[in-house]
Order: sequence, then C-alpha cells, then structure tokens
Amino acid sequence: MKIHLAFLIIISLFFSEKLSAQQRILLLNGHYIPVESFQIGDDYLSYKKINDKRKKMREVDRYDVFSILNEDGKEKIIYAPIDSLDYTVEEVRLYIQGEQIAREYYKAKGATISSAVVGLGSSLLSFYALPVPMIYGIVLGRFNPKKMNLPENFDKEIANSDAFKSGYDKAARNTKIQKSLKWGYISLGVGLTGLIIYGIENH
Repeated sequence: MKIHLAFLIIISLFFSEKLSAQQRILLLNGHYIPVESFQIGDDYLSYKKINDKRKKMREVDRYDVFSILNEDGKEKIIYAPIDSLDYTVEEVRLYIQGEQIAREYYKAKGATISSAVVGLGSSLLSFYALPVPMIYGIVLGRFNPKKMNLPENFDKEIANSDAFKSGYDKAARNTKIQKSLKWGYISLGVGLTGLIIYGIENH
C-alpha cells in the first residue's frame, strides 16, 4: 500500500512539474494559452496548443500578446509601446495583474442579487421582458466596483497604482456583466415558467 502511495505521489509530482514547465502565451487580457510551439510573425503569433488535434497552427493578433513564458522560466516580452501615451512594459504588467486578481477575488455578489431580482420582476412583462436583463447588465457594467477585493497582505503600493486599478476595474466590470446576464436570465426564465404554470392551473 505504501509503495503504491509513493508511486502515485511521484507520478503526480512529475506531471505537475511538467505542467508548470510548459510554454505559455500571456495575453493582454490576463489569460494564458499553454502551447507546444509558436512562431512570431509581424502581425500574428502562430501557435500549436498542447495535444491539439488541429493540424493548422492557430493564430492570435500580436498586439493582443504581452509575453511568452518559456519552459526554463524566462520571459520573452512581445508587447511594445507604440507611442508615449501607451503604458510601459511594467505598467502593462501591473494592468494584467489587476485583471487576474479581479477575476479571482471579485465575486460581484451585489450585481448577482440585484440582477436576479430584476429578472424575476421583469417576468411580469411576459416575453417583452427579454431585453431587460441585458440592458440592466450593460448599465451595471458601466460602473467600477466601490471596493477592490484583494488577497490578504497584498502590496498596497501595487494596489494603488493607476495601471493595476485600471486592469482590476475592467475585469470587475466584465465579471459584473457576465453574472448579471447569467442570473438575470435564469430568474427571468423561472418567473416566466411560474406565470405559465399559474396560467394553466387557472384555466
């Protein structure tokens, strides 16, 4: 039993090491693309995803890419400011960090609850209510969160930087829109279903 357990631990460590050692493309939106290989062109970055059955290489706009993280941990910066008004490389790094932190820690609970209430209430308009959750979600997405939800003991200097705040606010607004649409339409569906059942039972 102990031998089997030790074997499983070794295997899991091997695969976790292999996973962390993969090449990854870091996009300006904060998302990673694990890749097997890549080619950098003038306008596009071509890449092959790990275990990708597609023969043709995929492409991403070069201007949507921040960097490529190699297997040895070294980073190749792809992003370059076009003019003096653009963020510097370090500012973009902070911006991306803000996006990533917001996706992980900002839950948009208020938007979720209010959207559910609006969706349920709008069901009284019957099928004319269909655009209501979408409109409400877009309106919510225009406002930045009043407070940033951050990891414990997060660096205050980073959190107070304009670039970090901009990235955080953008990702938080997107989260609010996504959750608003999801729960707005779920509650609208529940409300319409309830009205249909109520109407059938009273005929």
